[in-house]
Amino acid sequence: MLPEEADGAGAMTKSDETGNVFTGAFEAIKASKEVSEAIIAIRDAYKIDHVTYHMAHMISGNYDHPFVRTTYPDSWVSRYLQKGYVKIDPVVQEGFARQLPFDWRELTLTDAAVALMTDAHAHGLAMNGYSVPIVDKVGRRALFSINASMDGDHWSAFTRTHAEDLAELGHRLHRLAVYELYGEHDPVPRLGAREKECLIWAAHGKEYGSIAKILDLSEHTVRSYLKSARLKLDCSNIPQAVGKAVKLRIINL
Repeated sequence: MLPEEADGAGAMTKSDETGNVFTGAFEAIKASKEVSEAIIAIRDAYKIDHVTYHMAHMISGNYDHPFVRTTYPDSWVSRYLQKGYVKIDPVVQEGFARQLPFDWRELTLTDAAVALMTDAHAHGLAMNGYSVPIVDKVGRRALFSINASMDGDHWSAFTRTHAEDLAELGHRLHRLAVYELYGEHDPVPRLGAREKECLIWAAHGKEYGSIAKILDLSEHTVRSYLKSARLKLDCSNIPQAVGKAVKLRIINL
C-alpha cells in the first residue's frame, strides 16, 4: 500500500487512492448487467470479504418476492435459509427499519441473534459489518451490506473513510437491481406526498369533502390529487387505484 503522504509532484495521496477505488467500483456497477456481477466488483475493489444486496420486496405478477444477491458461500446461504435465520437476523430486522447507515456493532442482539452470529463465525464468516439502508423515490426499501475480517480499529477507520462512497454505491446498486427486475418498465409510479395522503384517506372510506377538511385543502384540489394518482396508477376508478397502491406498497394501511 502506498504511504499516506509522499514527496514529489504526481505522488498519490491516501485520498487519491480512496477516490480511485470508489471510481473503479462505481464504473464497474455501471458496466454490470446484473447485481450479482456488480457486488463481486465492489468486493474486489474494496478488498473486503463479502457484499450483499437485499431488496425487501419486488412486484412480479400477483406475488411479492425478496430479491437478494450475495457473495456469501452457497453452503452458508443454504444453512441460513434452512435455519430460518432471516427471522432473527438483526441486520435484516433493524436494517429495514433504520434510515441511516450503521455499523453492525451498534445492533441490539437477542440470544437468538447471538447464536446466529456464533454459527456464522463458526462457518468462517467475519463479524465486522456495515449496512446502508436504501429507500427510493417510490418507497421501496433495500439494504446494502459489506462484511470484512479486520480488527476493530482498522474496521472503524475503513468505514469512516468510505462511508460516503458506500452510501452512493448502495444507491447505484439499487438502481441496477430495479433495472434488472423491470427494465425500462418499472411498475411502481412516482406519486407525490399529497397524492399518497389522499389515497390513504380514500382507502379509509373518506369522501372528497372529508379528505379536504382533514388535509386543509379545497375539495377541488383533493379531486385533482386523486385523479392524478389514479392516472399514474393506470386505473379507471379510485377504489381500483387504492387497491393497486396497496399492492405495490406505495401506501400502507
